[in-house]
Amino acid sequence: MSEVDLHCHTTASDGVLSPEALVTRAARLGVKVVAITDHDSVEGVEAGLIAGSRAGIEVIPGIEINTDVPDAEVHVLGYYLDHANPELLEATARLRDGRVGRAHRMADVLTGMGAPVDFHRILEIAGEGAVGRPHVAQALLEAGHVSSYSEAFSRYIGRDSPAYVERSKFTPGEACALIRRAGGVPVFAHPVHFDRHGAIKSNVDLSKALPELKAAGLMGIEAYYPGYDAVTVEHLLSLARHYELLVTGGTDYHGGRPNEAEPGSTYVPSKAARRRRVAWEQIHA
Repeated sequence: MSEVDLHCHTTASDGVLSPEALVTRAARLGVKVVAITDHDSVEGVEAGLIAGSRAGIEVIPGIEINTDVPDAEVHVLGYYLDHANPELLEATARLRDGRVGRAHRMADVLTGMGAPVDFHRILEIAGEGAVGRPHVAQALLEAGHVSSYSEAFSRYIGRDSPAYVERSKFTPGEACALIRRAGGVPVFAHPVHFDRHGAIKSNVDLSKALPELKAAGLMGIEAYYPGYDAVTVEHLLSLARHYELLVTGGTDYHGGRPNEAEPGSTYVPSKAARRRRVAWEQIHA
């Protein structure tokens, strides 16, 4: 187990645990530093900070902003940001409103396809969190149209699937700039994935995207992530060295997903959190 997990979600977006429950679980597993990084939301940060002080662990205020590039998504993490920053709150509220409209359109498309789901049920599943496709997947599962979350995405709501609906456009550069203006440290989240043949793929050309995003304020890259093998980690570490970026990592914990990594179960060097803090201090020096 690692003592650091810099990528966790709560009920403020699409996680299953409240901020308090997430912090309690992380502490019980021996995690000493945990970042709350909900999608397009900082609503869970304050409760997480209070829970962290009670549990005796450091809680880093964070966010994960979903952004768009041609035919794909890029996620940008933000750390140590001011979660009460008015511009950040206005932007995230706008993004969450767009998520609600998107879910409504998905429900309409699914109904037209003969796989009806109740939009209000999607909202009930999301609760106080930012509505996302996992909530639509849950509604499809409950309605009996699919037998698993993966089938919901592959058959209906994945990017290349018939009921997929685009979100309100927000670019990675805009996300980096917003996080910096909110006093935070922007980081490129899970920059690569593996295709079905086991080859490393990315939603963007990293050799082109990283210098462009660095110019927009990017300060780090997530190199430690569930499923990343030693070769992949070293590849990302080499990119971090080349472009002079900080390195982070975490489990991307949501809770409730099959075979999901527990908080702290992905190796992340303790110095990753320390360097993140130093970077934040330098911003505010």
